[in-house]
Amino acid sequence: MIKFSEYSKNLFTNLVTEGYEPIRGLGGSMISNETPILGLVDITSSMWRAVVIVNANKVSRAVYENEIRQSLDDFFEGLLQDYGKKNIVVLNIFASNGQSDYAGFLDGDHFEFDRPIMNVYWGIALDDGSLTIGKNNPDKIGNLKDLAVASAIASCEASDHFIINTAYEEAVAKRPKLAEKGGPAPILTYALIVVNLIIGAITLSGGDGVFSLVMAFGALFPQFVMQGEFYRLFSYMFLHADFMHLANNCFSLYIFGSRVERFYGLPKTLLIYLASGILAGLVSVLLVPHPTIGASGAVFGLLGAMLALALRSKADIAGLNYPAILVLAGISLALGFMRPEINNHAHAGGIVAGFVLGMILLKIGERGKRSDLS
Repeated sequence: MIKFSEYSKNLFTNLVTEGYEPIRGLGGSMISNETPILGLVDITSSMWRAVVIVNANKVSRAVYENEIRQSLDDFFEGLLQDYGKKNIVVLNIFASNGQSDYAGFLDGDHFEFDRPIMNVYWGIALDDGSLTIGKNNPDKIGNLKDLAVASAIASCEASDHFIINTAYEEAVAKRPKLAEKGGPAPILTYALIVVNLIIGAITLSGGDGVFSLVMAFGALFPQFVMQGEFYRLFSYMFLHADFMHLANNCFSLYIFGSRVERFYGLPKTLLIYLASGILAGLVSVLLVPHPTIGASGAVFGLLGAMLALALRSKADIAGLNYPAILVLAGISLALGFMRPEINNHAHAGGIVAGFVLGMILLKIGERGKRSDLS
């Protein structure tokens, strides 16, 4: 038999290893046998999931139904509104030693699949690890059933409490590591930066005459592309308006390019970069009447590929996880809207192209692995 704190630590560790994040404010910084509830959430999947562990030894059914249940619904409604999502599955696990007064609650039909917050109710007996599924509730939510039961029967260090931050760091260290497909150094990223710097040095230090000539023969003028000068869909990616524009894109290229090259490999990174830049250029030709220059469409493609990798793998990408990359993408796009001279259509086109290409390349890679094993 294990205690609530031991079960919570086991399940907490298993969930964080799977990519869940602790919900701050639900449980406090230290979890003990007196802690009423503990919550974790996974927002990396298309269907968000949360797990709320209720200490049925300390929280009565009446308190849960009359107070905690509504508070949890309010919290998750706010979370959905903040992120613009429509649905989340919330698994409530009532963990108890001995007889629990939640048996009657689980016998009731409380599952409502058509609500934005789809609450699911399970009970776990910590004495023997037996699981009770609430009436008409789903008995399978990914691998949560296996994790819930395994956490009750797994051996663990006897303890009356654990520190959230310490347990979180230990669990994150157990997360699957992404296979690195690039070399010891991001050669392609460095090469692209050098090419951009060389072209920038030539065009930006030669006076207005040279820059005007490059604008005429390399910039993305929609009317010229429509007349057949398709090379501009490529050449515009290596031209910049000033040294600050060049420096910002080169810095972003290093941040995103080095990570994409590390986990996608050099050939796929080159494909993502160039294809995203070209597709971003096509979006600009169709939607933006004035000329466009800059590598940002291609760079946003790299950001989109990182987003695809983080979403599909649920792993950190050299220190950046899916929520962090999502926030970074949102901020980057928002900043573009604040400056009228920035072509945000190219940014949006690039990130969408990079995300789609990334997902396709990852799927192809997974199929290749399966065929190797068959």
